[in-house]
Amino acid sequence: MFSVPGGGRGRADGKQRPLAVWATASPSGSLSVGPRNSVLLAFALLCLPWPQEVGAFPAMPLSSLFANAVLRAQHLHQLAADTYKEFERAYIPEGQRYSIQNAQAAFCFSETIPAPTGKDEAQQRSDVELLRFSLLLIQSWLGPVQFLSRVFTNSLVFGTSDRVYEKLKDLEEGIQALMRELEDGSPRAGQILKQTYDKFDTNLRSDDALLKNYGLLSCFKKDLHKAETYLRVMKCRRFVESSCAF
Repeated sequence: MFSVPGGGRGRADGKQRPLAVWATASPSGSLSVGPRNSVLLAFALLCLPWPQEVGAFPAMPLSSLFANAVLRAQHLHQLAADTYKEFERAYIPEGQRYSIQNAQAAFCFSETIPAPTGKDEAQQRSDVELLRFSLLLIQSWLGPVQFLSRVFTNSLVFGTSDRVYEKLKDLEEGIQALMRELEDGSPRAGQILKQTYDKFDTNLRSDDALLKNYGLLSCFKKDLHKAETYLRVMKCRRFVESSCAF
């Protein structure tokens, strides 16, 4: 039986926060300037809005669009990884983690779409293909993550879970902006996937619910890692830089 700590209900007020809060968790090493300038530049990039239409004024350079998307994807991937680890520590006995992780190997339905599984495969695909796959991965989680704040409570990591949906929507918008630039304003992958993941289960006193949530968090982490990888591959081959080694 899993041990289940108590907790109240999380916030789900839906209020929007400024994009500037992302800068507090932006990954280190993503920019090649000094530490102070790196933080300031990351902060500035995360505060920039996405252009709403082709030809919007002032126009944002393609390099800035990619930089924004990569920073947001990195932040979401890190948040997903931290949430997975904290859920594991709180609810999954250490002796059972390895066997459960092996059972999750074929759990993620995103494995059924013909998306690259790593950096090497991603480099063989066009930018437009990678953007479409990234969009599909992000859209598949828009429904499930709306239940995160009801599941994870009394935690600094889980306390931000009610903002994950907003951040996913923001990244979706950024990917669509890139698609408009690369496809002459006519993105063809704007539909949300017909099949998405199940919602997170709020009954944390059930072993089945805990295993389901553990599996969903594992898939969330994997899918965001894929999206981050695709965006970084595109950015690196278009704009050669020292941070391309990943």
